[in-house]
Amino acid sequence: MKFINILVLVGCFTYPNLTTASDFQKTDKLEIVFNHFQSMKGKWKIESEGKVLPIDMIYDVGSRNSIVTEQFGKELSVFSMDGSDLLMTHFCNARNQPRLKLIKEGASDQFEFKVFDVLNLKSADSSHVVKVIYRILSPKKVGLELIWKKGKTTESEKYILTKVEL
Repeated sequence: MKFINILVLVGCFTYPNLTTASDFQKTDKLEIVFNHFQSMKGKWKIESEGKVLPIDMIYDVGSRNSIVTEQFGKELSVFSMDGSDLLMTHFCNARNQPRLKLIKEGASDQFEFKVFDVLNLKSADSSHVVKVIYRILSPKKVGLELIWKKGKTTESEKYILTKVEL
């Protein structure tokens, strides 16, 4: 029991928004996920329905390692930590900006982000991303599923990302 109290004390000192050992463990897991996105830095080819797309996915790290950017063609997503949450802001070609939060439960090889807010949305029925799922297939291969709302329905696209060796 003393070890847990020390862990909570250290966790609260290092991460001021945390108050319990379980909060510390959640944040530690989120940092592992964030570190995984940092490790994806570089160029990735994009495959959809067995065909390689003419654009690449580019991951980069910026702002003193506090963000990861994902450039998908002309669209940009930014990953960042916010206290005990890992956020993803997607700057869409539709000119809206869904903000998504990592769902903390789930398999260790799957990272699911769910929308909690959308900036610049013209109406509730306007098309916008509602969920993004990353499945780690290997260190150099990632499955990506984008799910968006279009009117009253949802649609999705699935991609396979493969790291390009430089």
